[in-house]
Amino acid sequence: MEIQTKALYNLLCSNWKQNPRIAVKPWQVEDYRSIPMEDLWQRLKLLGIDLDEKRFRVYVENCDNPEELVECLWLEDDDLEGQDHAYLTLFELWRRLFPKKQSLSLFCDELDHRIDLYDENVDGAEELVQEALSELEDTLDQNVDHGVTPKDVFATIMTYCAHDLESFLNDFIAEQIDAENDIYASELIDGFIEYVQDEKWFDFLRIRLLFMVDEQKAGMVLRRLLEQLQEEPNLDLLLEIAQFLVHAEDEGLFFQVIKQSIGLIKKEEDFQDLLSIVADYYRCLDKEKEESTIQKILDKRLSLQKSAEIAKGDPDFTFLQSHLEEVISSNFQDL
Repeated sequence: MEIQTKALYNLLCSNWKQNPRIAVKPWQVEDYRSIPMEDLWQRLKLLGIDLDEKRFRVYVENCDNPEELVECLWLEDDDLEGQDHAYLTLFELWRRLFPKKQSLSLFCDELDHRIDLYDENVDGAEELVQEALSELEDTLDQNVDHGVTPKDVFATIMTYCAHDLESFLNDFIAEQIDAENDIYASELIDGFIEYVQDEKWFDFLRIRLLFMVDEQKAGMVLRRLLEQLQEEPNLDLLLEIAQFLVHAEDEGLFFQVIKQSIGLIKKEEDFQDLLSIVADYYRCLDKEKEESTIQKILDKRLSLQKSAEIAKGDPDFTFLQSHLEEVISSNFQDL
């Protein structure tokens, strides 16, 4: 699905903050929330839309969302750039003056804003995100009650968000687990798992919670997940599982995950991630010789382009494959 206009500009602004060399016009990446009200009205006037709050209210009362509003007020069909500039300005005026008249774009813009605050470690942002996620769950449930399939409604909402909402949910829940907020984490998993496109990430989050109370049962459930990942490989998830198992006490499970992972690696970045995980694992076991060997390989590759393809016959990759095969054949013949 195509990303919606406000989300597109939020994403552009985020990318520009990370890389200011991106070619943009000031209005495209401006913080509209910080612009004084009188300047917003003046900006509209310069764009050819002469409104005051009273007239603006009349238009808003007859439109369902900011997207409809700009269609009503913008008459220059061939000036798409001007239309977007007007849209961003009208959107901000609507957000401030009519906070109770919500739309999907307004809701998701606020969600993006709160996620930004959370990522910037602003005081109180976590509570704001929790509140927004509760509202999001209610919105999803209401749409399902009206006959929309869970994954379809979530996919639609994703187009109104600059952030990858599914990835954020996974990371946010993982952080709740790390903070031992296991009850809240469990509630979030239960509330969103039917909506996300790839439920296996949430299945792993549940397994992490289960490890807190019953490691043996958690290991059994994890093995079933690994069977699914043999049928539907996902390297990112396998590496996430491997990183978690570094501190677990099940060597067989760890090397099973590593075995499944190494055959999927094509890029330098993923290879370095795997090397780092294996080195961490040996460090935790106080196997200094093995750790040193893997760490030296990693250190000499750190200067390589992360996006580069692993060359066929790469000696470091071949060595790691052989090393892992030897460890597995010597200790875990059933893998």
